[in-house]
Amino acid sequence: SIPAHALFVTEENKERKDDKSASDRQRRAEALRRVELFAPLEEDELARLADALHAAPFTKGEVLTRQGAEAHWLYLVISGEVAVRVAKDGIDTEVARLGPGSFFGEMSLMTGEPRSATVAALADVQCYRLDATAFRDLLARRPQLAEPIARLLAERRANLAAVTEGLDAEAKRRRMESDSSDLFKKMKAFFKL
Repeated sequence: SIPAHALFVTEENKERKDDKSASDRQRRAEALRRVELFAPLEEDELARLADALHAAPFTKGEVLTRQGAEAHWLYLVISGEVAVRVAKDGIDTEVARLGPGSFFGEMSLMTGEPRSATVAALADVQCYRLDATAFRDLLARRPQLAEPIARLLAERRANLAAVTEGLDAEAKRRRMESDSSDLFKKMKAFFKL
């Protein structure tokens, strides 16, 4: 007997393209809503950022970012898992694993600083990538967003320092306060606010 195959073809028309586009935009906006960094944004701001997101798939074992590299974008993990590794004194240490709903690359996006860690895919990973230009446009419209974002970035930086440098709770709190002010100044300079 000969195997039978059925092939269904859907005609691509303007209405179907518009539906797919709206659905894709909605998925990107939902991904942004799940990220604490974007919590202060209003719906129209989320929609503009959603339009600026680009799909960025990676395969297991692939390096998404390298420590020390210059880059100006942030990644949102949609599916899969990545390992965050920091090299210090020739020793490579895994400091975190990130899965769906997580993000990384925020320091480079917000300040232009080189990457502080290497991130590698532990499985096939689907991400969205947001570049600094889209965020610059957002901050130009609403510069008051810079300060709460700087506080969140300082908290993430202090958490990383607690792991890599063994900071106690008080040292972590002091680091966070100091970094918040420093990051706010760097963001203002980088985005020319």
